Amino acid sequence: MKMSKRATKSTLSDINGILEISDSYQAPQRVMEILIDPEKSKKCFFEFMEYFDFDLSYDWFFEYFQEEHADRKNNKQDFTPLSVCKLLSKLIDSGEREDTDYTIIEEPAAGTGGNVIAHWYEKNRECRYIWNYSPDDYLYICTELSSKTVPFLIFNIMIRGINAIVIHGDSLTRKAKNIFWIYNESNNAMGFSELYAVPHTEKIAEMFGVIWENE
Repeated sequence: MKMSKRATKSTLSDINGILEISDSYQAPQRVMEILIDPEKSKKCFFEFMEYFDFDLSYDWFFEYFQEEHADRKNNKQDFTPLSVCKLLSKLIDSGEREDTDYTIIEEPAAGTGGNVIAHWYEKNRECRYIWNYSPDDYLYICTELSSKTVPFLIFNIMIRGINAIVIHGDSLTRKAKNIFWIYNESNNAMGFSELYAVPHTEKIAEMFGVIWENE
């Protein structure tokens, strides 16, 4: 049985090393800088996959982020443990929408993506032969408020080749800072997704039911 790496001081240091940062507070900005550069992101993805033994079944950043970046005091921010993510993925069915030819899964407070990863792995990718799994059959719509968290969420989605809309905003007030479109263009079950920033237009705001912040 494959064991996941724990967030020991050594692992935390190794993650910072892969990101080429000296301190964990630099991680969110650095991750975003990597993700917007296709060449840097691919190189970084391969380094992380090798470090974590190509095990994509769980959120590698859960304990790293919980320890280094979670804002428990101000936002009461805690992240769903792996065991709970797996349980939820088994209990909840994917929602089929009549107006689409794909399945839509929504996560209103996505954090770094633990529940999304568990659902993707348990319900979509692992339960079928790889040649029968098509990323285009699923769209995840994720909302997350924390500016520190969003880069890790996007990283986790892109490296797994998932198609998703990530709304950087408040699930309750619907105020949004940004919306990101993450798309596996080649529809390759073994490929990575690419990142696109969505323009701040009235049409986009109406489409996703958001209010652009400070506009």
